[in-house]
This record gives sequence, C-alpha cells and structure tokens, in this order.
Amino acid sequence: MCGIAGYFSDRSFAPSVLEAMTGALRHRGPDAEGFHRAGPIHLGHRRLSIIDVAGSAQPLFNEDGSIAIVFNGEIYNYQELRRQLVEAGHRFQTQGDTEVLVHGYEQWGTELLGRLHGMFAFAIWDGPRKRLFLARDQVGVKPLYYAWDGSLFAFGSELKAVLAHPGVKRDIDLEAINLFLECQYIPAPRSIYQGVKKLRPAHGLLLEGGQLTEIPYWKPDYSHKLECTEAEAVALVETELRRSVQSMLMSEVPLGAFVSGGVDSGVVAALMTDALGKPVETFNLGFEGDRFQSEHEEAAAVARHIRSHHHCLMIEPQTVLSGMDRWVDIFDEPFGDQAALPTMLLSEYARREVTVALTGEGADEVFSGYSNYGKRAREERITGVIGAAWSPLRPLIPLLPPVLRKDRLIKAAGKPLAERYVTIPNVFDEALRPGLYSDAFRAGARERLATYAARYFDECNSAEYLDRIMYVDTRLWLPDDLLTKVDRATMAYSLEARVPYLDHGFIGACARLPARWKQHEKTGKYVLKKLAEKLLPHEIVHRNKQGFVMPLRQWLDGGLRPLVDDCLGPGGLPKRNLLRPDAVARLVGDHRSGRKDHSGRLWVLLVLELWLRRWEPEFAL
Repeated sequence: MCGIAGYFSDRSFAPSVLEAMTGALRHRGPDAEGFHRAGPIHLGHRRLSIIDVAGSAQPLFNEDGSIAIVFNGEIYNYQELRRQLVEAGHRFQTQGDTEVLVHGYEQWGTELLGRLHGMFAFAIWDGPRKRLFLARDQVGVKPLYYAWDGSLFAFGSELKAVLAHPGVKRDIDLEAINLFLECQYIPAPRSIYQGVKKLRPAHGLLLEGGQLTEIPYWKPDYSHKLECTEAEAVALVETELRRSVQSMLMSEVPLGAFVSGGVDSGVVAALMTDALGKPVETFNLGFEGDRFQSEHEEAAAVARHIRSHHHCLMIEPQTVLSGMDRWVDIFDEPFGDQAALPTMLLSEYARREVTVALTGEGADEVFSGYSNYGKRAREERITGVIGAAWSPLRPLIPLLPPVLRKDRLIKAAGKPLAERYVTIPNVFDEALRPGLYSDAFRAGARERLATYAARYFDECNSAEYLDRIMYVDTRLWLPDDLLTKVDRATMAYSLEARVPYLDHGFIGACARLPARWKQHEKTGKYVLKKLAEKLLPHEIVHRNKQGFVMPLRQWLDGGLRPLVDDCLGPGGLPKRNLLRPDAVARLVGDHRSGRKDHSGRLWVLLVLELWLRRWEPEFAL
C-alpha cells in the first residue's frame, strides 16, 4: 500500500512542490520515497512494501523509460496478467504487481481496466503521447483526488497532498457542506473544496491535448439471474468468497484480520485460516464495563472457534476521545462517522503485529445485512401502489396535514420511485433546511442527496427493488463513508486493509443471485449466514446485528460538553452564518433537556466546526 501524488503543468514550480505533495502522504508509505520529473509531468510516490519488498521501487518504468507509473494498491490477479504479457513479448524486471500495470497499459491501453482485479489508484504517464491516465478501482477501496483548472492538473491519494500544491484553489464548496449535513460524508465527485474532486469508483481519467475525459469502465450486471436452489446459492457464495480471500493473502509481510464478533468478519477470518492452513492473527477492540455496547466476548468466541492468535484491546469508552486530536488531520474534510475513532485505535494496535489486515466491510451491501433494506422492500409493496402514476391517491398527498406528510410511507409515496430510498445515514433531512440554514447558505446549497441516489437507482439494471436500494448504498455510503473510514484510519498507521467481500468479481457473482437468497422473509444476509453455519459457532451466526456503536450521548453530555459549548455556542459555528443561531441553540437545548436525543446531529455539527477551525479558521458567509 502506498501514497501517490503529482501534477501536470507547462508552468514552472519549485522542486519542493512535488516533495511537499508526496511528503504529505508519508504515513501511507513509510518505507521509501521516489520522484520522476520530465517536462510537464511530475510524479511522486511513498511506499509501504508488501510484495516484492526488495524491488518494485516507484515511480516504475517500461523498458525504454517512456512510460512511468505511480501506484497505490494491490492487483490480486497480477500473476495471471504477467503470464499473458510475457507470452505477448513483454520483459519484466521486477516480481511485483506494479510492473504489470505498465506493460498492461502498453499492451491494452485503457482497456487494461477491464482486466484488473484488485484495489487500486494509479497514474500512468505516457511520454510519447503526452497523455496522463489515472484510474480508481471498481468499488472505491482506494481514494484518488484531483484538481484541474485548464492548465494545472494535480492529484493525490489524499486531499492534503493535492492542497500542498500552491496552484490549487481552496474555495469552500457550500454544496459539499450541505450534503455533509444531510448524510455525514461528502459524496463523490465533490470534495469540501470547489476546485478539488474525488474520482468516482470504477472510473478512469484521461488528460490529453488539454482535454480531461472521464471513463466509466465497470458496473455489476443484475439482469441475468440464476435459477438456483438454496444449496446452490450457498455453494456459489462459498466458492467465490474462498477465491477472493485466497487472492488477498499474497504478501511478504505479516497478515491478520479484524474480527468484530459478527458473521462478516468471522467468515473472512475462518476462510483465511483454511487457506493458510495455520492460525492467523485476529484483532478486536472492546469497551470496559457493562454500560456500553461491546462485542469483544463474541469476537473472542470466534477466535477460539477458528483457533486464531487473538489480540483484544480493551479500553474505557472515554479513551476513544483521545483520537479526536488526530481526527481532523487524518480525514482532511468534514467526516462524521463516529466509528472512525475506534477504528483508528484498533489500526494502531494491530500495526504492532501485522502490516496487512483483512476486514468484513461490504457484506451488508452485497447481502442485505441492514434491517432497513428488508423494511423498505416490504414498504414498497404499499408505497408502490399509493405513489404509482395511475394512483388516484398520489395527487392527494401534498394536500394532507403536515403531521401526516411526515409519515415515512406517505413521504416515500409522494416521491418518484428512484428517490424513495436515499442512503443509510440521514442526519439533517432536506426538509429541515428552511429552519436550519441561514438565507445566505440556502442560496448556495441546493443539491439533494436524493438526486445522487436516484442516479444510482436508475443505473442498476436489476428488476428487483432490493438490489437497487443496496446498489445505491454500494455507490454512495460504502465508498464515501465506510471505505473512507477504513482507508484513512488504517493508513494513518501504515496498515493495509483488504476487503474480500468487495472483490468486483465476487460482487458480480452475487449480483446474479435472486434477492430472496439475500433477504429471506425477515432474515438478511440469508445465504451468507447459511455459509457461516459451516464455519462459525451457531450463537454467533444467529445473534442480532449490533455494530460498533459509540456512546455518543454520554460523550456529548460528559467529556465533550465543554467542546460542544465552545464549538456550537455563539462564538463557534453559529457565527459563520451557515446555520441559524437559534436553530443550533434549540438543538443543544432540546438535547440537554432530554426532550430529544440529537446526539448524531450535534456530533456532525461539532465535526464541521472542528474542521473549519483547523483548515479554514476565517471562513464565514
């Protein structure tokens, strides 16, 4: 795993610019640093050595040095691609996966993307064509930011690397703040700055002849469903998941796995143990005391069952807040997922023993693991009728009293089908904007997350509603929240995280399964649980989903109370003229009086103000 940075420009900048951009990513690659400068192109690389530790220094070149690459990630099928390229006449100088990308680009051009299995972000400079080619993996495991103003193109694995270039503008994007307040993250392609974008998953970029072109290259196909029995569905998932786990065990450094005490990570750790034929290192974080949700005992049960070498970091819940000091620097832009704090601590703990950790992210989005999926699918049987274009009831919805229009079924029925499901976190619903936003902010913040959701709902070619709403989260919540959390939290401590459920071949295979094997009556992840019954203790497989829930209310009312008063009081966020001061004061007051629990909303506002203080202290409308 590594960090990449660079820029293309005919303008001259000091050599220290590339060094500063690359140096901002040292935590992603503490083992080595490399640069390439040739005319308008400047490439920088920080390396975390995983494969071909002794070789594969970057930037890396083809035989005559005309093509150069900087690469972050792992190509899991690189050995197969290498054999094809050798047969085609290419000569290799290293044993790693990076050189496969160089020769693969020579052989197949941008069509290379359709052949890759892995997690990746890379930039290839084609000197003879004066072409810069960048790409991000199919699901968005690895990040890539870029800025383009028509004469300067800058890119980096993290926002801080792009901002290290003096030519990149730092104007705040009000739409990004608007979307952040709605869902606790900023969806691609936006970033917190107007001039910087995130490259969307499954997209490439070509900069050639002064033109920047975006290239979509993959999406799962749900249109050809398999007619299969339950046993056949379980067999397919097991075969494909074993293949995915096996492919992610390539490493010359120590491997481990995060084990939460649930099905997703437990199955991965069990299959990892089978594939390696020996006990693996497993890691979990638990809370001391009985007052807080913690799954450390269940994680220990999984570890005993698969006979792993288990490591559990037990902490007081208040200790998690020590990570707040690094939060804003690690995530670069406002990011409100509270689970990032314990993930950071767990990553720091695991890095003492291993350099690579397999995780269970993605199973919920592939197999309908969240309870709201089944609920929304069942409700659609009603809203689909009430909200149908031919329904005589639909025109009456806007005429109903406001209290009735707030009902979830009525609210959904009044929207187009593609907008009825938006995404999992809904912090400040768009309906709250008039009473929350200042007039100045409302004038520059009109985007709706529902528009993003509708785009992906329509992009999915499944005939089944359940597939479509899971796909919405796979394109929004998964890359821009969950995977962002895991990537930044692990790479802050130079730990590489791998996600077997998000191999795009595995996703494509599961897309062919009928929805009934994912959500079976009221049981989510049905087919995965059937597989888990063969690998894990019964009580682990069939326990209720818990998740890593932080004691936010206790934090906000306890250790964070002075910070809340400072950040959300008159001298904090309200003075920036983004939000109505009376609305913020009312949220805090209602929360502290016990009338309503606004923990999630206050946390998001707190994170926003802390980010503004760190990066744009003078910002105000």
